[in-house]
Amino acid sequence: MIYLPFVDGLRAIAILSVVAYHALPASLPGGFVGVDVFFVISGFLITRQIADEISRRTFSLSHFFLRRLRRLVPAALVCLAVVTVLAAIILLPNAFRDYGRSLLASSMMYANVYFYLTGGYFSAPALETPLLHMWSLAVEDQFYLTWPLLLMLLIPRVGNTTILVTSLLLIAASLVLCEVMLPRSPDFVFYMLPTRAWELLTGALIALAAARIRLPQAAAEGVGLAGVVAIAASAAMLSSHETFPGLSAAPAVFGTAAVIVSGLSAQTAVTRFLSLPPVVFVGLISYSLYLWHWPLIALSSYVSERALTLPEALGVVAASFAIAYLSWRFVERPFRLRSHAAGMFVWKRADVTFAASGVGVAVLLALTGAGISIAKGLPSRFDDTVQPFLDQMVSGNPWRRKCDDFQNIFLNDDICNFGRRKAPGESYEVAVFGDSMADHWVPLVAKYAKSNALAGRQVTNGGCALLFGTPVPASPPSKALECANYQREARAWLDANPGLKLAVISGYWSKWTRLLDEAAPPAPANGAASAASAATKTDIESAMRKTIRVFTERGIKVLLIGQIPTYERLPTRCIVSAKYSNTDPGRCGVTAEAAAEELGESDRALKLLAAGNPALEVFLPSNVMCAKERCPPVVNGIMLYKNEAHLNRFGAEYLRPFVRFPELGTRVNVLP
Repeated sequence: MIYLPFVDGLRAIAILSVVAYHALPASLPGGFVGVDVFFVISGFLITRQIADEISRRTFSLSHFFLRRLRRLVPAALVCLAVVTVLAAIILLPNAFRDYGRSLLASSMMYANVYFYLTGGYFSAPALETPLLHMWSLAVEDQFYLTWPLLLMLLIPRVGNTTILVTSLLLIAASLVLCEVMLPRSPDFVFYMLPTRAWELLTGALIALAAARIRLPQAAAEGVGLAGVVAIAASAAMLSSHETFPGLSAAPAVFGTAAVIVSGLSAQTAVTRFLSLPPVVFVGLISYSLYLWHWPLIALSSYVSERALTLPEALGVVAASFAIAYLSWRFVERPFRLRSHAAGMFVWKRADVTFAASGVGVAVLLALTGAGISIAKGLPSRFDDTVQPFLDQMVSGNPWRRKCDDFQNIFLNDDICNFGRRKAPGESYEVAVFGDSMADHWVPLVAKYAKSNALAGRQVTNGGCALLFGTPVPASPPSKALECANYQREARAWLDANPGLKLAVISGYWSKWTRLLDEAAPPAPANGAASAASAATKTDIESAMRKTIRVFTERGIKVLLIGQIPTYERLPTRCIVSAKYSNTDPGRCGVTAEAAAEELGESDRALKLLAAGNPALEVFLPSNVMCAKERCPPVVNGIMLYKNEAHLNRFGAEYLRPFVRFPELGTRVNVLP
């Protein structure tokens, strides 16, 4: 097939956009669309090759997969191996444990599924995940496993028009699914092949229709320029706050398609620029650059525990280019298949050895990842100076996995019953309600329940506040539905446990305060409507007042626990350094001023709720966790935090003596 240098130039545009976004997000806030450009290019090139060979009856599926292995696997495995060594040196146990899980997923080509299940691409924790970028390679790998089979089925049996119509229908189906799923599960839409397939298939459609594409010179010039403008506008104007990749991805996708269509029709100003040797060179090393740039950025950011400065980012990008060139020159190029002409493919001993070696190394990396995860990030890498503190940090609520979530509220009593063992038919006496910031208090409440011989139970749902009578302002709509289910099941659980004496309620109060304020109706244009508007507004105080009333009207005492101070990034490495240098780790804490600004409104609301209500006690953690200037993450040698916004088990138990629980009676109700 004829080499198209402008396509490598398009690859250069794609990778430079992605690198700019990752290194300095503010410089190109929509640079992540470079991945969408890559998808269109991949769909075009792969389909062009497969369709050509099938039509000439020279296509071999095993030959195709061997080419893909030679093209993609060596550089990826070398990168994974080196990054694993760096991660073992740099990452602390909790981060290294998560790295091990992502290494297993990346080695087995399901990184997109793993990251879909564990967190969003634009979330803060994801930005320090060295293998996050492997999700897009997994999507392409899954496409390679399915699309060639369909082409093998269709091309020999139906006409080109039918194939084009089928491709259009698949594009439409994938795009519709993308738009339908976007408000319900944006992470699924972002990461998974069914909702990304329309981008790859757009490129495939161009390849299948290439023989029919003949634009006049003037039209080709205009189409190519419009395509470049669409890509550039998407990269400059989109942001991580957009609903993506639905129709908001269409300008970048169809812009890329327009550039390819124009280049197939004529030589234009755009294709001449994209064919310049320096631009083509960047395109040639784009795969290796994609592999290396993100791990280097993520690990550098992890070490600094902040976003990279401009000089730091430029230094990391320069190092990425240098390593990418070496990877392309000494790993990618030597391993590409050159020994077989199309149609003449017969497996040779060297091919078998290469394929077996590639699979073997991938399995070895996968087992390494599994081992890292099972070993909980290998805390033994650190000496006794910091290991106890690291052990504390990776601990959490031992009941969460089986007990959190509305679907578990009436399940797993044999596991979720803490404190005194509840007899069959007996009512629970104490329970914890709320989101994940309530979940982390369960070890504290369990300690209280055990010392007071009370039967306790966790009734929480991560990401959902307990707001009886108030729609939980969660997003996307699927999460709002989950939270509505939680409110329903929590109330049903109350009805099933009439002997409940104490409800412990907590949550991410600053988040819910902000979301309830944002969900309030806009201020009226005239004063006459202000009273009505105020009457319909729901703030955190009124929402919680309604919630507490549900308990107190049943004679249930309530302990309302405030929110802990949170971090943008937990300064773990700062704390480790302080431990080794025998200095005060309190200097690593968030400032008391920042904590007061974050918690002020919700703390005031909780104190107002407690005023004059003998059935309610309020505990504000910041009163204990914050000193005059800072809120130290380590107190008396105990690491309080598990991550940026949650206590670990030791932190929760440490705060137990500071919590005043309401006085309770001793009656135990038995269910009828």
